[in-house]
Amino acid sequence: MQDPSRSYIDVRRELALQLVHATESAALAAARLLGRGDADRVHEAASEAMRRALEDSGLSGSVELGSRSDPILPPGTSLQGGEPRVDFGAFPVEGAGQVAGGYANAVSIVAAVDPGGFAQLPAVWYAEKIVAGPAARGAVDLDDPIADNLRRIAFARDARVQDLTVAILDRPRHQELSAEVAAAGARIMTLEEGDIAGAVMAAMPGTGVDAAIGIGGLHATLVAACAVRCLGGALQARLWPRNDEERALVGESASRVYGVADLVPALEVAVAITGITGGQLLAGVVFGSGYAESSSLLMSSRQATLRRVTTRHHTIGASS
Repeated sequence: MQDPSRSYIDVRRELALQLVHATESAALAAARLLGRGDADRVHEAASEAMRRALEDSGLSGSVELGSRSDPILPPGTSLQGGEPRVDFGAFPVEGAGQVAGGYANAVSIVAAVDPGGFAQLPAVWYAEKIVAGPAARGAVDLDDPIADNLRRIAFARDARVQDLTVAILDRPRHQELSAEVAAAGARIMTLEEGDIAGAVMAAMPGTGVDAAIGIGGLHATLVAACAVRCLGGALQARLWPRNDEERALVGESASRVYGVADLVPALEVAVAITGITGGQLLAGVVFGSGYAESSSLLMSSRQATLRRVTTRHHTIGASS
């Protein structure tokens, strides 16, 4: 029999509630450097703060996904705590250049899954993907032309293609893709950075973004798939080898299209995202007299929850 003195949430351990301390810590550290022009320092500060918070969280495991150039929290990092053991996907700051330049839409993200819960894929750098919201499940097909996908997404939303907004990273490799989206009649939101955040906006109703399309980092695609799974959205991805060496690694998988369950087969998936500079997805960190305030999204596949959390961090007398 359940002890009535214990809250329901204590009985149902929710992993995302443990993860959010790491994204909040990283977001606060990065936000202190807003507009100062040093993207490397932003990334370093956020990574140091996230690593400390994860080490203090009591969780154990290894960082399987993240920025491969991160000297502090790169893939392969081992974190020793207690139970449970998990695999992490950690992006202490997505959009360090956005923070350094004083621009919007930078966030901090961490995902956690059961050990071995990320797909084991060839070690290529990029993947192409298409993401949409829950209404479009079954409506996206990476093998079909962009125009056909957009028509089906619009139909699923009871809207016109002209009403859709599609998020695309501003990269030379996307020039043809952007032209196809424009020719279909949809609107385009160009993202300087924010591959994961763009996918989350596309999967979550009410953000003003209806789809995210393009070629991004494979690690970012896997973390995005964690969030899309928790949100019940639609995602398809395919490996995108850059050269002959990566084509050899991919081999017969070159044409395979992966769904969300293929990319993240874990039983438990948890994601925490905290806004740094603010944008359509989340408000940014605000500093006041003796406090800082952050806004986060917490997602859990096991608990089937999406939480919006606003946290006030008292800074007077707090240890640095």
